[in-house]
Parts: sequence; C-alpha cells; structure tokens
Amino acid sequence: MSARLLFLPKLLPRADIIGGPILIYHRIKNLSAKGHRITLIAPAYDEKDINDRSLDFCERVIKIRSMKERPLHEIEELHKKLRRPRAFFRGDGAYDERLENAFVSVVREEHFDAVIAEYSMMGQYIEANSDVIPKDTLKVISVHECYTRALELRARKGERISDHEIKEMRDYEFKMYSAADIVLTLTKEDADILAEYDRSLRDKIRIVPHGVDTSFYKPPENKRETKNILYVGNFLHHPNVDAVKNFINKCLDRILSEVPDAKFYAVGFSPPEELLKMCDEHVVIREGGSNENVRRFYWESDVFVAPIELGTGFRGKILEAMACALPVVATSLATYGLNPIHGKHLFIADDYDKFAEYVIMLLKDASLRRKIGTNALALARKFDHRFASETLERVLLEGLREHEA
Repeated sequence: MSARLLFLPKLLPRADIIGGPILIYHRIKNLSAKGHRITLIAPAYDEKDINDRSLDFCERVIKIRSMKERPLHEIEELHKKLRRPRAFFRGDGAYDERLENAFVSVVREEHFDAVIAEYSMMGQYIEANSDVIPKDTLKVISVHECYTRALELRARKGERISDHEIKEMRDYEFKMYSAADIVLTLTKEDADILAEYDRSLRDKIRIVPHGVDTSFYKPPENKRETKNILYVGNFLHHPNVDAVKNFINKCLDRILSEVPDAKFYAVGFSPPEELLKMCDEHVVIREGGSNENVRRFYWESDVFVAPIELGTGFRGKILEAMACALPVVATSLATYGLNPIHGKHLFIADDYDKFAEYVIMLLKDASLRRKIGTNALALARKFDHRFASETLERVLLEGLREHEA
C-alpha cells in the first residue's frame, strides 16, 4: 500500500544537518524509497535551507521563511491570543502564522492519508486545525521529548520555573496529544512517561526508535590515539548546554589529574557565550558545521561522553559515536531506548566520580577502547535507519487500516 504523507518538521531536515532532524531526513527518504509520496512543509531559517536540494525525493517541498526569535512583546501577544505556553512562540519550530496558513491551504487542496508533526512543537498545527483536517486523514504527533517532564527536571535542578508554567505546559501539551490519532515516541521510557501523565494515551502510543546512518557513520580506516574527549549537541537545546557544564565542572579536573594531556571538545550548533567562556587549553567549544565535519570529530576522539541530566527522548549522538566504534560513557538518562549492557556496549554512571573513572580507564587503555568500540558498533548496526523506517511504515499502515475501519 502506497500512502500520501504530509510531514511538518520543526527544522528543515537537510541531508547535511546534525542532531535530531537527521532522523526525520532518513524517515522521509526511506519512506519515499518504499513508494510513499511525501509532501514536506518546513521553516527555512537561513540561505542553506532555502538553497538545499537534498530533499528532491519528496513529491513537494514547501519552505516557509521563518525567524527563530521574536520580541518579547510579540510572544506575550501570541500567548494571550492563542493560549499556548510561551515556549511554543520562540526557538526552533516556534509558531508561524505563514506556516500554519500553508498547512491549512495544502490540506484543503490535497488529500493526505496521514499528517505527521515531527516534534511536539509542530503538534500545535494539528491541534488548532483538527476541524480542517479531513476525518479520514490520520493525525500523528511524533514526540521527541516530553516537554512537561523536561520542565520538571529543570525545576528540580534549580531553575526558576514556576508550578504555573509547568501546569500550563502540561495542559496544552496533552491537549495536543489527545487531538492526535497516533502518538509516536522514540523509546519505551518516553511512552511510559506520557502514559503517567495521561493514561488515556496508552492505546494510541507507538514506539518508533531512532536510527543511525551506518553507511555514513562508520569506523575510520586508520584510527589514531588522541586523548580527545567529545560531546556533540545542538546548543539551542538547553540539556546539551547543561551536559557540557556538568562534564567540565564535575569531571574534567579529576580526569586531567590522571591524564594531563586530555582535551575536551564540545561540538555542535550555536554554542552560547556561557560555554565559549569556559574554553582554555583543555576545553574547546566549537560550531559543528556539517555532518561530515562532525563525523571527523568522532573519528579523531578516543572517548565520547554523554553526561545528560535533563530532557527525555533518544540521543542519536550516542548511536553516531557507537557506529564510529567510539567508546561511550553516559548517564542512565542518556541511554534511553538503547538497552545497552553496561561494561560491554558502553559505560553507564550517574555518579560523576565514577563517570570520570570510566573516562580515565578508557583513555589509558587502548585495548579496552577497541573492545568496547567493537561491541558498540555491533549494537549501533541494529539501529540502522532502514530498520527504524520499516517500523514507522508498519505503524502508519496499521494506523491507516484501523482508521478506515
């Protein structure tokens, strides 16, 4: 069965992009290769987005010139008018009237078997326009992170986030999910989190895991020892900033006392000034650039770290590192969805003294790095994007059959 699918991602999923949106690129690429007809409506934030031609396999790509930030007074006006949390009006995927108009126009002009909002942020267009979307069109929201749980974790860590803000987020986030026919999560843990907040969602949640392009992210032909420690992330996403600060403040001194020539690289999109100020002879904070550039950092590092305490979802960066046979040390939160064996596929520690010990152990022992890297590669290959897309296709086709019944 071939389906017509309309995707709404919060970032244009270009082939060269890093982070979560690369998952969307491979989802639509593989679905297209299976004969499904894809229309994409996405914000375009810069000239790279406007000029990108890597999505030619789509039947139609509609790019809406957008801005990531808007003045505070506009955020307040939209908050009062649309009664959504302020977070939905700023940053990646923020509400855009032009994008909404394009979405409404397209679903009125053409019939789609399913509309899929990639990232909960984009679910606002499904919730607000449920009366416009035909009843026989399957409405899907793909949840990459539970926003309510993310706010709660940040509040527990000391951020000034009020109970009112959390309640406002919870009320609207789960109003969106109730408007969907299917809610996708990347991990079982995320499925359980959503069901904790709203038990009625249990029957509509489907787990479609993350994936990795194992033809691109692969071990280097000639691996050299570097004593480099790596973290990769989109630094507009707060948990990535928090993770880098965790490592520098809680692990790095301990590591340098044992491995004085170690160097920590934090590479990714839009590093903020608070991280750039932490640079010194042992800390390098750098813009990531293209996926090819990021792959080079994987290849030129000895250990990948994921000291993540905030957020939910699946960390594709860990799969990329493992696919490059790079040994990983991570917190338990960072391993959601992987089901790895500690000490075989990677090392897991929530205590930062122990976390630092594992990094030191790997930096000092090349044979251990090779052993863990080999096991990590074998696990990563089970998450190739092709398999993830097969799961997504099965979920969508089953959902369409049930929707028609």
